[in-house]
Amino acid sequence: MADNKIYLAIGEEAARGTAESTNVGFVPLISSSIPKSEFDDKPRGEFRGDDSALGETTILRMSQKWSASLEVPFFTEAGGTLKAAIADLIYHFMGGKYSAQGGTTGQYYHMMFPVTDPYSASYLGDKALTLDFNINEGAVVKNWPFVGGRVKALSFDQEPGQALKMTAELFGQKRNAATTAVPTPAYPTENLRCDYNNLKVYTGAITRTGSCPGFTDFTFGSATQIKPDKISLKIENGAEDVLRISGLDYPDKTRLGRFKATLELTIDWEDPATGFSSVDEFTAWYTSAASTNFFLHWDTGTQAALGNNHQLYIDLPVMQRMGGEPDYNLDKDPMISLKYEALFDAAVCKYLVGIMLKNTVATI
Repeated sequence: MADNKIYLAIGEEAARGTAESTNVGFVPLISSSIPKSEFDDKPRGEFRGDDSALGETTILRMSQKWSASLEVPFFTEAGGTLKAAIADLIYHFMGGKYSAQGGTTGQYYHMMFPVTDPYSASYLGDKALTLDFNINEGAVVKNWPFVGGRVKALSFDQEPGQALKMTAELFGQKRNAATTAVPTPAYPTENLRCDYNNLKVYTGAITRTGSCPGFTDFTFGSATQIKPDKISLKIENGAEDVLRISGLDYPDKTRLGRFKATLELTIDWEDPATGFSSVDEFTAWYTSAASTNFFLHWDTGTQAALGNNHQLYIDLPVMQRMGGEPDYNLDKDPMISLKYEALFDAAVCKYLVGIMLKNTVATI
């Protein structure tokens, strides 16, 4: 195990493709999946006399790119100097944000939401992410900077007895040559972790403070709490990198598709007198095309500033019911996995999904 060393630092590039390995945030990894480098290596297909009949003589490298799937336990802040690294993964996926400091409580809040052109000058511009994977090459740890990173999907998976797992799917331009390891990794404290016992799931009346889509707070006094066995949310933006005739051998243009989000929750198959009824949800889907709403709220219990804690909020204002059959088993009570797809809320929120972080990070 002495030669099994790996850790990740994330930096934000001011200009895409220019590695950032100094001002970085450290994020622990659940799995040690190293980004996959992909090369377009082609044999030279040309008629060159007798050699052409005897076999290929040359392989030409025409282009390169990389892809990664980061599985991380969710903390409201990263360790190191760039505490915004966790928020940056969300911001670089969404494109839109509103950040401010609580006037009376002092904590910072960052409301993030999808925009139609996240890479315009009004939003991210030419910014990107560097994944600084520090990996031992034998006894010596080196930094492998994967540059030009952009986020194409985020997944949030919560099960009982577990920390919230966020999976960030990225693609990027190239891996630069290995350099000296990024020194002195530092990680967020455990009380900033979002765990299963920090989560409450709501449906119904959500009170949103401020103007859409840059809301400044949420409250749930009139909402109905749901208590599922597990819940999974995946958000995608349809982004893809393209290779152009631009004098480069790696992609230099990111094109966006359509944002979408899917949610699945596994819960008891029951119809209580009050509260959330999975039977009613199933019946509503079975009867006609209809929607509801969900809100996921993690409160770590750790103060970010006086009177307000480190928290994560995920607002899903319009969720189209997609069904899910009840599962009967002789060995246990019946369960059902209910499925939903997000719709754009044009009336109230002006987003398909909104994510807010409260922490001590002044800017992202």
